[in-house]
Amino acid sequence: MTEHNKQKYTSSMDVMDKNGDLLGAVCVTPSKEIGKRDILLMDEKTGTQSVRSTTELINMLSKKDVPFDERKNVLDFLAERLRILEQELAIKTLKSLNQSKKQ
Repeated sequence: MTEHNKQKYTSSMDVMDKNGDLLGAVCVTPSKEIGKRDILLMDEKTGTQSVRSTTELINMLSKKDVPFDERKNVLDFLAERLRILEQELAIKTLKSLNQSKKQ
């Protein structure tokens, strides 16, 4: 993850190929459906693709010659981002429950 991403963006990270060139970015955002998440690979050359799972994303990165250590970084990023999104959902749910009890 570049310094730029660490400071400004929390939902995406840059991904480098085996030559150290920017392949694109991985993005994790809440889905339209409550409680679901969208995982996207925004490839500089082939465009943006939605993936169904972290396994599918890691397999795609492997086919695009992303080094093992970089794929591990992506997994760490995904785990952290998904944890944050789950916390946000839990907080919103608790607030909603508290508001409905007050009414």
